[in-house]
Amino acid sequence: MVSFCADIDRLFTEIPFLQRCKAARDAGFSSVEFTMPDGVGLGELGDAAAYNGLKLSVLTMPAEQSALAFDAKSKRAFLDAFDALLDKADFLECKQIHIAGRPLDEDRFDAARDAFVSALHAAAPRARQAGVRILLGFKNPTENPDFYPASTLEVLELMDELNDDKAFAYLFDVYQSQMTEGGLGNTIDSLISLIGHVRIAGVPSGAEPDAGEVNYDYILSSLETQGYRGHVGCSYTPRLKTADGLKWMKKYV
Repeated sequence: MVSFCADIDRLFTEIPFLQRCKAARDAGFSSVEFTMPDGVGLGELGDAAAYNGLKLSVLTMPAEQSALAFDAKSKRAFLDAFDALLDKADFLECKQIHIAGRPLDEDRFDAARDAFVSALHAAAPRARQAGVRILLGFKNPTENPDFYPASTLEVLELMDELNDDKAFAYLFDVYQSQMTEGGLGNTIDSLISLIGHVRIAGVPSGAEPDAGEVNYDYILSSLETQGYRGHVGCSYTPRLKTADGLKWMKKYV
């Protein structure tokens, strides 16, 4: 059976942030994921995220903090921010942190990528000690020009260079993958051991996954067949109110 996770950065945005966890649980989600918000007390956030047995599946580092990893001069600041996020993940009982990429100028691409690898190398032992995995994914270049990483191959090259499958895992975003390269079934079959989290959305709309060019019956069945035991993040922009668009989920739970 699929265990769905609500990405409350994108779902239930019609209500205040701290109310979204309750809304997600009441709608049938077993877990949530979100970017660590500013201006919200950790105690309040913990109470909200633990509502009625709800779990926090993924905590995403804010973009302004993850961007620090791409500059060697701000490596120390990145690691300080990562340490602080690890403390928050521990308090929230979250075992996966997503560190996103960013757009890179062509003339400083090599230096920025090298800095990113160095920063991730330094973060790895901290993550392992805390029992946390760092999720690495990509964004499609059509909608995100100059973004790095921009493909499954670039993520795999990065993970190969880091060479630490206890500290790092692949964030398999079906929307980004289909928009970039397709071959979703092959990705699941060949990379299942690396996949730490899955995200879904309709393609190319980015809305509910009940329409578009991806056969989610097949995708979700393939994940189950391959033994995937993680959460499937619903990371899309609802057409209307979130709750009104959740009928698609009923046949999977």
